[in-house]
Amino acid sequence: MMRIVLFSLFLVAATRLSLAGADPAAQQLLTAAERQTDLFSHDAGPFQLEVDFVAQIQVPTQGHLTYRWEASDRWWLKVRMGDFQQIEMKNGDRLYTSRNASFTPARTKEVQSLLYIWRNPDQLQVKKQKQRIERGMAITCLQVHNQTKGGAAHELCVNASSHEILSDEWKEEPDGNRRIEYSDYLEFRGHRYPRKIESFENGIKAITAQVVSLTTDPLDPALLVPLKGAIERRQCADMKPPVPVKTPDPRYPQSARDNRITGDTTVSMTVYTDGSVGDIYLIGSSTHSMDNATLETLKSWKFKPAMCGAEPVVTDIQVVVSFRLY
Repeated sequence: MMRIVLFSLFLVAATRLSLAGADPAAQQLLTAAERQTDLFSHDAGPFQLEVDFVAQIQVPTQGHLTYRWEASDRWWLKVRMGDFQQIEMKNGDRLYTSRNASFTPARTKEVQSLLYIWRNPDQLQVKKQKQRIERGMAITCLQVHNQTKGGAAHELCVNASSHEILSDEWKEEPDGNRRIEYSDYLEFRGHRYPRKIESFENGIKAITAQVVSLTTDPLDPALLVPLKGAIERRQCADMKPPVPVKTPDPRYPQSARDNRITGDTTVSMTVYTDGSVGDIYLIGSSTHSMDNATLETLKSWKFKPAMCGAEPVVTDIQVVVSFRLY
Protein backbone atom coordinates (compact mmCIF):
# COMPACT_ATOMS: atom_id res chain seq x y z
CA MET A 1 0.00 0.00 0.00
CA MET A 2 1.23 3.49 -0.84
CA ARG A 3 0.00 6.82 0.43
CA ILE A 4 0.76 10.04 -1.40
CA VAL A 5 0.71 13.38 0.40
CA LEU A 6 1.01 16.77 -1.28
CA PHE A 7 2.40 19.84 0.46
CA SER A 8 2.30 23.35 -0.95
CA LEU A 9 5.64 25.10 -0.55
CA PHE A 10 4.32 28.61 -0.11
CA LEU A 11 3.67 30.06 3.33
CA VAL A 12 0.37 31.63 4.24
CA ALA A 13 -0.52 33.70 7.24
CA ALA A 14 -2.14 31.86 10.11
CA THR A 15 -5.91 31.65 9.74
CA ARG A 16 -8.27 32.28 12.59
CA LEU A 17 -10.09 29.41 14.20
CA SER A 18 -13.81 28.85 13.95
CA LEU A 19 -14.80 26.54 16.78
CA ALA A 20 -18.15 25.25 15.64
CA GLY A 21 -20.16 23.89 18.53
CA ALA A 22 -17.38 24.52 21.04
CA ASP A 23 -17.92 25.09 24.74
CA PRO A 24 -17.93 28.90 25.21
CA ALA A 25 -15.18 28.72 27.84
CA ALA A 26 -13.00 26.61 25.50
CA GLN A 27 -13.58 29.03 22.64
CA GLN A 28 -12.71 31.98 24.84
CA LEU A 29 -9.50 30.31 25.99
CA LEU A 30 -8.40 29.52 22.43
CA THR A 31 -9.32 32.99 21.19
CA ALA A 32 -7.24 34.59 23.94
CA ALA A 33 -4.30 32.26 23.21
CA GLU A 34 -4.50 33.02 19.50
CA ARG A 35 -4.62 36.77 19.91
CA GLN A 36 -1.60 37.01 22.17
CA THR A 37 0.62 34.78 20.00
CA ASP A 38 -0.37 36.18 16.60
CA LEU A 39 2.54 38.34 15.46
CA PHE A 40 1.33 38.14 11.87
CA SER A 41 -2.06 39.81 12.20
CA HIS A 42 -2.96 42.82 10.09
CA ASP A 43 -2.34 45.27 12.95
CA ALA A 44 0.89 43.73 14.25
CA GLY A 45 3.19 46.36 12.72
CA PRO A 46 6.71 45.79 11.34
CA PHE A 47 9.17 43.62 13.23
CA GLN A 48 12.43 41.74 12.83
CA LEU A 49 12.69 38.17 14.10
CA GLU A 50 16.04 36.39 14.48
CA VAL A 51 16.00 32.63 15.08
CA ASP A 52 18.76 30.08 15.60
CA PHE A 53 17.77 26.49 14.91
CA VAL A 54 19.06 22.94 14.74
CA ALA A 55 17.39 20.62 12.23
CA GLN A 56 17.80 16.87 12.12
CA ILE A 57 18.52 15.75 8.58
CA GLN A 58 21.02 12.90 8.50
CA VAL A 59 22.91 14.62 11.28
CA PRO A 60 21.95 17.68 13.38
CA THR A 61 22.46 20.73 11.19
CA GLN A 62 22.65 24.28 12.50
CA GLY A 63 20.91 27.19 10.84
CA HIS A 64 19.76 30.76 11.25
CA LEU A 65 16.68 32.62 10.03
CA THR A 66 16.03 36.36 9.73
CA TYR A 67 12.44 37.48 9.17
CA ARG A 68 11.70 41.12 8.28
CA TRP A 69 7.90 41.51 8.40
CA GLU A 70 5.66 44.43 7.52
CA ALA A 71 2.46 42.78 6.26
CA SER A 72 1.26 39.49 4.78
CA ASP A 73 2.15 40.83 1.31
CA ARG A 74 5.34 42.71 2.27
CA TRP A 75 8.13 40.75 3.92
CA TRP A 76 11.72 39.56 3.47
CA LEU A 77 13.23 36.35 4.80
CA LYS A 78 16.72 34.89 4.76
CA VAL A 79 17.44 31.37 5.94
CA ARG A 80 20.74 29.50 6.17
CA MET A 81 21.07 25.82 7.02
CA GLY A 82 24.49 24.23 6.71
CA ASP A 83 25.76 25.12 3.23
CA PHE A 84 22.28 26.01 1.97
CA GLN A 85 21.14 29.63 1.78
CA GLN A 86 17.89 31.13 0.53
CA ILE A 87 16.31 34.58 0.38
CA GLU A 88 12.57 34.98 -0.12
CA MET A 89 10.75 38.24 -0.64
CA LYS A 90 7.03 38.95 -0.95
CA ASN A 91 5.87 42.21 -2.52
CA GLY A 92 2.18 42.41 -3.33
CA ASP A 93 1.14 39.17 -5.02
CA ARG A 94 4.66 38.29 -6.16
CA LEU A 95 7.00 35.95 -4.32
CA TYR A 96 10.68 35.94 -5.30
CA THR A 97 13.10 33.19 -4.28
CA SER A 98 16.88 33.21 -4.61
CA ARG A 99 18.84 30.16 -3.44
CA ASN A 100 22.17 28.45 -3.95
CA ALA A 101 20.63 25.06 -4.75
CA SER A 102 18.10 23.65 -7.21
CA PHE A 103 15.44 23.08 -4.52
CA THR A 104 14.49 24.18 -1.03
CA PRO A 105 15.20 21.58 1.68
CA ALA A 106 12.04 20.50 3.48
CA ARG A 107 13.46 21.30 6.91
CA THR A 108 13.88 24.99 6.10
CA LYS A 109 10.21 25.24 5.18
CA GLU A 110 9.30 23.42 8.37
CA VAL A 111 11.27 25.96 10.41
CA GLN A 112 9.39 28.80 8.72
CA SER A 113 6.08 27.07 9.34
CA LEU A 114 6.83 26.68 13.06
CA LEU A 115 6.95 30.46 13.44
CA TYR A 116 3.25 30.66 12.62
CA ILE A 117 1.92 29.33 15.91
CA TRP A 118 -1.56 29.02 14.43
CA ARG A 119 -1.41 27.30 11.05
CA ASN A 120 -4.62 25.30 11.35
CA PRO A 121 -7.54 25.32 8.90
CA ASP A 122 -10.30 27.75 9.74
CA GLN A 123 -12.88 25.08 10.55
CA LEU A 124 -12.02 23.19 13.74
CA GLN A 125 -14.55 21.61 16.05
CA VAL A 126 -13.82 20.90 19.70
CA LYS A 127 -14.72 17.31 20.51
CA LYS A 128 -13.70 17.20 24.15
CA GLN A 129 -11.51 18.92 26.69
CA LYS A 130 -9.69 17.90 29.82
CA GLN A 131 -7.88 19.68 32.61
CA ARG A 132 -4.86 18.59 34.57
CA ILE A 133 -2.23 19.98 36.90
CA GLU A 134 1.36 19.75 35.69
CA ARG A 135 4.26 21.11 37.74
CA GLY A 136 1.78 23.18 39.71
CA MET A 137 0.27 24.66 36.54
CA ALA A 138 -3.36 24.31 35.42
CA ILE A 139 -3.43 23.02 31.84
CA THR A 140 -6.41 22.69 29.52
CA CYS A 141 -6.05 20.26 26.61
CA LEU A 142 -8.60 20.48 23.80
CA GLN A 143 -9.19 17.74 21.27
CA VAL A 144 -10.14 19.48 18.06
CA HIS A 145 -11.16 17.94 14.76
CA ASN A 146 -10.64 19.36 11.32
CA GLN A 147 -14.07 19.39 9.68
CA THR A 148 -12.47 19.21 6.25
CA LYS A 149 -12.64 15.67 4.92
CA GLY A 150 -9.59 13.71 5.93
CA GLY A 151 -8.37 16.35 8.38
CA ALA A 152 -6.30 15.24 11.34
CA ALA A 153 -7.50 15.54 14.93
CA HIS A 154 -5.25 17.75 17.08
CA GLU A 155 -4.75 17.98 20.80
CA LEU A 156 -3.93 21.59 21.75
CA CYS A 157 -2.77 22.20 25.32
CA VAL A 158 -2.90 25.71 26.80
CA ASN A 159 -1.87 27.22 30.13
CA ALA A 160 -5.29 28.07 31.57
CA SER A 161 -4.08 31.17 33.44
CA SER A 162 -1.48 32.75 31.12
CA HIS A 163 -3.14 31.53 27.86
CA GLU A 164 0.25 30.37 26.61
CA ILE A 165 0.10 27.56 24.07
CA LEU A 166 2.16 24.65 25.38
CA SER A 167 1.83 21.95 22.73
CA ASP A 168 0.09 20.80 19.57
CA GLU A 169 -0.02 17.07 18.77
CA TRP A 170 -1.64 15.09 15.96
CA LYS A 171 -1.44 11.87 13.97
CA GLU A 172 0.07 12.05 10.51
CA GLU A 173 -0.75 9.44 7.90
CA PRO A 174 0.15 6.74 7.27
CA ASP A 175 1.71 5.91 10.63
CA GLY A 176 3.32 9.04 12.01
CA ASN A 177 2.90 11.23 15.06
CA ARG A 178 3.79 14.92 15.18
CA ARG A 179 4.15 17.14 18.22
CA ILE A 180 5.22 20.76 18.65
CA GLU A 181 6.14 22.19 22.04
CA TYR A 182 6.29 25.91 22.91
CA SER A 183 8.03 27.38 25.96
CA ASP A 184 9.88 30.34 27.51
CA TYR A 185 7.47 33.04 26.39
CA LEU A 186 8.52 36.67 25.93
CA GLU A 187 6.48 39.89 25.92
CA PHE A 188 6.36 41.87 22.67
CA ARG A 189 3.99 44.76 21.91
CA GLY A 190 1.09 43.21 23.77
CA HIS A 191 1.82 39.73 22.46
CA ARG A 192 3.37 36.71 24.13
CA TYR A 193 5.57 34.69 21.81
CA PRO A 194 7.60 31.54 22.59
CA ARG A 195 11.37 31.85 22.62
CA LYS A 196 11.72 28.10 22.19
CA ILE A 197 9.86 25.88 19.71
CA GLU A 198 10.57 22.16 19.36
CA SER A 199 9.17 19.80 16.75
CA PHE A 200 9.03 16.01 17.21
CA GLU A 201 8.38 13.24 14.69
CA ASN A 202 7.38 9.90 16.23
CA GLY A 203 8.92 10.97 19.51
CA ILE A 204 12.25 11.97 17.94
CA LYS A 205 13.27 15.63 17.97
CA ALA A 206 13.33 17.02 14.42
CA ILE A 207 13.80 20.77 14.95
CA THR A 208 14.74 23.03 17.85
CA ALA A 209 14.22 26.74 17.16
CA GLN A 210 15.39 29.45 19.57
CA VAL A 211 14.35 33.08 19.20
CA VAL A 212 17.49 35.22 19.46
CA SER A 213 15.73 38.57 19.18
CA LEU A 214 12.33 40.04 18.36
CA THR A 215 12.34 43.79 17.79
CA THR A 216 10.26 46.55 16.22
CA ASP A 217 12.04 47.49 12.99
CA PRO A 218 10.64 49.07 9.79
CA LEU A 219 11.18 47.08 6.62
CA ASP A 220 13.82 48.62 4.36
CA PRO A 221 12.15 49.10 0.90
CA ALA A 222 15.46 48.15 -0.75
CA LEU A 223 14.95 44.59 0.46
CA LEU A 224 11.84 44.31 -1.72
CA VAL A 225 13.83 44.69 -4.94
CA PRO A 226 14.13 41.22 -6.55
CA LEU A 227 17.63 39.81 -6.76
CA LYS A 228 18.99 38.98 -10.19
CA GLY A 229 17.94 35.52 -11.28
CA ALA A 230 15.29 35.12 -8.57
CA ILE A 231 12.46 32.65 -9.17
CA GLU A 232 9.16 34.53 -9.48
CA ARG A 233 5.79 33.12 -8.44
CA ARG A 234 2.42 34.80 -8.20
CA GLN A 235 0.58 34.29 -4.89
CA CYS A 236 -2.72 36.05 -4.44
CA ALA A 237 -4.71 36.30 -1.22
CA ASP A 238 -7.36 33.79 -2.34
CA MET A 239 -4.97 31.46 -4.14
CA LYS A 240 -6.21 27.91 -4.63
CA PRO A 241 -3.56 25.16 -4.58
CA PRO A 242 -3.13 22.68 -7.45
CA VAL A 243 -5.55 19.75 -7.50
CA PRO A 244 -4.40 16.25 -8.54
CA VAL A 245 -6.10 15.00 -11.70
CA LYS A 246 -3.95 12.09 -12.86
CA THR A 247 -1.60 10.72 -10.19
CA PRO A 248 -0.90 7.01 -10.72
CA ASP A 249 0.85 5.28 -7.83
CA PRO A 250 4.52 4.42 -8.27
CA ARG A 251 5.19 0.71 -8.60
CA TYR A 252 6.19 -0.94 -5.32
CA PRO A 253 9.60 -2.46 -6.19
CA GLN A 254 9.39 -6.24 -6.05
CA SER A 255 12.71 -6.58 -4.24
CA ALA A 256 11.54 -4.18 -1.53
CA ARG A 257 8.20 -5.99 -1.27
CA ASP A 258 9.86 -9.39 -1.01
CA ASN A 259 12.10 -8.13 1.78
CA ARG A 260 9.23 -6.22 3.44
CA ILE A 261 11.09 -2.92 3.15
CA THR A 262 9.09 0.25 3.72
CA GLY A 263 10.05 3.90 3.36
CA ASP A 264 9.12 7.46 2.43
CA THR A 265 10.35 9.25 -0.68
CA THR A 266 10.01 13.05 -0.70
CA VAL A 267 10.15 15.00 -3.94
CA SER A 268 10.01 18.70 -4.83
CA MET A 269 8.43 19.66 -8.15
CA THR A 270 6.79 22.49 -10.07
CA VAL A 271 3.21 22.44 -11.36
CA TYR A 272 2.87 24.59 -14.48
CA THR A 273 -0.16 26.51 -15.72
CA ASP A 274 -1.18 23.66 -18.07
CA GLY A 275 -1.16 21.17 -15.17
CA SER A 276 2.01 19.39 -16.24
CA VAL A 277 4.96 18.97 -13.87
CA GLY A 278 8.69 19.59 -14.07
CA ASP A 279 11.80 20.47 -12.05
CA ILE A 280 11.43 17.20 -10.15
CA TYR A 281 14.07 16.78 -7.43
CA LEU A 282 14.56 14.11 -4.80
CA ILE A 283 14.85 15.79 -1.39
CA GLY A 284 14.13 12.89 0.98
CA SER A 285 15.27 9.35 0.17
CA SER A 286 14.02 5.90 1.21
CA THR A 287 15.69 3.21 -0.94
CA HIS A 288 17.22 3.53 -4.40
CA SER A 289 14.51 1.38 -6.02
CA MET A 290 11.64 3.25 -4.31
CA ASP A 291 13.15 6.62 -5.19
CA ASN A 292 13.55 5.64 -8.85
CA ALA A 293 10.01 4.30 -9.04
CA THR A 294 8.67 7.54 -7.58
CA LEU A 295 10.70 9.87 -9.80
CA GLU A 296 9.76 7.98 -12.96
CA THR A 297 6.04 7.92 -12.17
CA LEU A 298 5.75 11.58 -11.13
CA LYS A 299 6.78 12.69 -14.61
CA SER A 300 3.35 11.58 -15.89
CA TRP A 301 1.31 13.30 -13.19
CA LYS A 302 -1.25 15.93 -14.16
CA PHE A 303 -2.96 18.60 -12.05
CA LYS A 304 -5.55 21.26 -12.25
CA PRO A 305 -3.10 24.15 -11.77
CA ALA A 306 -3.06 26.55 -8.86
CA MET A 307 -5.43 29.44 -9.43
CA CYS A 308 -5.46 33.15 -8.65
CA GLY A 309 -9.09 33.91 -9.39
CA ALA A 310 -9.66 32.71 -12.95
CA GLU A 311 -5.94 32.77 -13.83
CA PRO A 312 -3.81 29.62 -13.59
CA VAL A 313 -0.42 30.20 -11.96
CA VAL A 314 2.80 28.25 -11.56
CA THR A 315 3.42 26.84 -8.10
CA ASP A 316 5.87 24.55 -6.29
CA ILE A 317 4.86 21.58 -4.18
CA GLN A 318 6.38 18.72 -2.26
CA VAL A 319 5.18 15.15 -2.64
CA VAL A 320 5.70 12.45 -0.02
CA VAL A 321 5.17 8.88 -1.23
CA SER A 322 4.91 6.39 1.63
CA PHE A 323 5.62 2.76 0.76
CA ARG A 324 3.93 0.50 3.32
CA LEU A 325 3.03 -3.21 3.46
CA TYR A 326 -0.25 -4.21 5.11
